[in-house]
Amino acid sequence: MPDTNTASQTPPKDKKKKSLIKTFFYMLVVLAIGYFLGISYCPESETIISEEELTVKSKGIMILIEYKDTEGLVNFVNELYKRDIHSLLLASPEFITENCYTIKKLTDYNMEIIGSNIDEPFWDIPYEQQYERIKTMKEQIEGCTEKPLKFIGSRYFASDENTVKAAEALGIPYVTARGTTDLAATVYKPEEYNVRILSVSNIPRIEFKYGTLCDYSFYQRAGTPDDMYQELSEAIKEVKFTPTSHTNIGGYKKQWFEMWTEFFDNHEIDWQTLEEFMAIDKTLPMWQIPINKNAPYTPEKIRPLIPYEEEENVLNPCAVEDLPEASSTETIDSYVGEKFVMYHNGKGTMCLEALEFLDTVNYPMEQHLNTEDDFEDGLRSLKSIYGSSSGVSDSYEYYPIIFIKDRAFSGFNDDIKQEILKLIEES
Repeated sequence: MPDTNTASQTPPKDKKKKSLIKTFFYMLVVLAIGYFLGISYCPESETIISEEELTVKSKGIMILIEYKDTEGLVNFVNELYKRDIHSLLLASPEFITENCYTIKKLTDYNMEIIGSNIDEPFWDIPYEQQYERIKTMKEQIEGCTEKPLKFIGSRYFASDENTVKAAEALGIPYVTARGTTDLAATVYKPEEYNVRILSVSNIPRIEFKYGTLCDYSFYQRAGTPDDMYQELSEAIKEVKFTPTSHTNIGGYKKQWFEMWTEFFDNHEIDWQTLEEFMAIDKTLPMWQIPINKNAPYTPEKIRPLIPYEEEENVLNPCAVEDLPEASSTETIDSYVGEKFVMYHNGKGTMCLEALEFLDTVNYPMEQHLNTEDDFEDGLRSLKSIYGSSSGVSDSYEYYPIIFIKDRAFSGFNDDIKQEILKLIEES
């Protein structure tokens, strides 16, 4: 008699097949859930990062170049001042002394000087020759502005190790360099020197390549204000950038001037002071800091679309007499206030004698030890403001370094003690 359950039993092969299908189905469900969770979680994380990144504005400072006259320069500085944009003027000491009244006045309008050797770039020039030239530049420029020179450079923003070495010897904290990181500006700190190097923004677009991010670079390479506006709009995506103008173009030729004012008014940028902008980006041995010597301003590559004389000028550019009243500038005394500010290493005869003396004086004191993270930054900033020191050294060679009123002392002895007592009595 046949087995009555035979017809209802699933053949072994069919049962195995159904089991595989069922397993496959479960795997698809698990993968789908994992994929769903992945796309619902990961984008949220990425979106948060993107939003944070979008809130960070590019840091900028304007660089101005002038060698012809001051008409476009004054007009440009006026526009910057109205927008609270700080600038650096790259100019030779000869140009500055020839136009001393105007230049000195402009330094009250958020403009600092970069002393420049415009005759030739500071590449492969012997140290002694660079030292003497930079020393002369410093003396001539400070003779006009009556302010410490903080920055030096040369044609094409060029510099090398000899430039850095000479700057340090002369107490100049900053040096320019031709661009090495395309649109981004980069501040390098050589390990061997107490000087910072500003590598300026360059143009990466092939038809304008090797030029600085400057209106002159576009103008001389048959570029237009629209070409430069596009590159400026890309440059603000970098952490730092240095937009640059030859002010006889950017401050005087109408279409270029209007491009600049449109750019300033249409973009959110963290415009910084010199000291803020020169925060270190990379610390490297001097031999690892890149040098760009590409400066192809040969006659066949200088092809303006419109000759300079035929470019339409700005109507009634601002003259120096028309500048608004400058906000009051700080005196040296206000940088330290009614107190001593003393930088030292906490040891050594002069440091210990100074501490013992200052403890006996009824006058507030602020101390900074060389073990502090921002010791060098704070000291460098005050040194650049005060210029040379007096006392045991005129170039800050010895600790302690004491700032009081409008004086800076390096080292300590009886003469310094008497000078400090006089300053306190005059309070």
